[in-house]
Amino acid sequence: MPQCNPFLHADLRSQSKGDTRTIEDPRSVENIVFQTRGGALDAFEDKLADDLMAVFGAGAEEVGDVVQGLNAAGSRDRTGAPWTEQTFREQMAASAAALFAEEVAR
Repeated sequence: MPQCNPFLHADLRSQSKGDTRTIEDPRSVENIVFQTRGGALDAFEDKLADDLMAVFGAGAEEVGDVVQGLNAAGSRDRTGAPWTEQTFREQMAASAAALFAEEVAR
C-alpha cells in the first residue's frame, strides 16, 4: 500500500510526540493550536457548549436548524432573548475573536 501522507515515518520513537505508536515526525509537521483558550468558559459559554452538543447530536447541520434546536431546548442568547441566526452568528464570531485574541496575547 502506498504511503499517502508525506509526514508519516515508520519509526521515530526517540523523537516523536506521544508513545511508541506515534508515527508523525514532529520536525515536519507544524503543531497548530486548535480548540484551546487561555481560561475557563464562563457560565453562559459553558451552557451554550452543552446546548450545542445536544443540538448537533440531534442532527442539526445548518445554522437555521441549530438556532431552532437551541430555542426548542430553552437556550437563550446573552441578553436572555431567543436565538436568531444573526445573534447566533454574532456569538460565534465573538467566541472566535476571543479565542484568537488570547492566542495572540500568549
